[in-house]
Amino acid sequence: MIIIDYMNPLYIFGRIKRYIRIALLRRTANVLWNRLSSNSIIKLELGSGTKKGCGGWTTVDLYGADINYDLKRGIPLGQSSVDMIYTSHMLEHFNYNDLIIFIKECYRVLKPNGKLLVCVPNSRCYIEAYVNGHHFRDPNDLYQPARIDTGSLIDQVNYVAYMSDQHKYMFDEENLVNTLKKVEFSSVLLRSFDGSIDIKDREYGSIYAVAVK
Repeated sequence: MIIIDYMNPLYIFGRIKRYIRIALLRRTANVLWNRLSSNSIIKLELGSGTKKGCGGWTTVDLYGADINYDLKRGIPLGQSSVDMIYTSHMLEHFNYNDLIIFIKECYRVLKPNGKLLVCVPNSRCYIEAYVNGHHFRDPNDLYQPARIDTGSLIDQVNYVAYMSDQHKYMFDEENLVNTLKKVEFSSVLLRSFDGSIDIKDREYGSIYAVAVK
């Protein structure tokens, strides 16, 4: 068992340094959000990972994005201010209650007729492959192979379901649409892969949907 000496100067200095870093990150994010709010057209890619936006898109994630920000704190923009929101392989990282809160927040900031474009892992593909006794895809040809390999077909199912405790929720086509419909979107439909925004390596094994406010 590791015993932490809370009075150790190095520990105290490390904590202070961390608090200062978080405060600076939040201050920078607030400045960027305020600057973005003045744009006439706002397109957000939420949960983008470490990439910068292009073509009018602004990326948002904890690190490495245009705006480094924890989306569990909401979207700090005014009601009906955003034209389009895109998110890929992010919704499955929320538990169900937090997922509904996040979708409602997306709805709040979207303009009338604004669109929420989503992409999530298709759990049906993994489960059907397992039931039918074969791999979902060649283990060497997966976008992200299973981290734990026991030699069983269940490894791929475990990975998409839990992803080392990062995944909290599984989707198929029906429950993705029904989940989005729980929020007051005027239209919710499955959509096709769109090469202009969606990641090609995730085309097989993903579900795509669009919700219109």
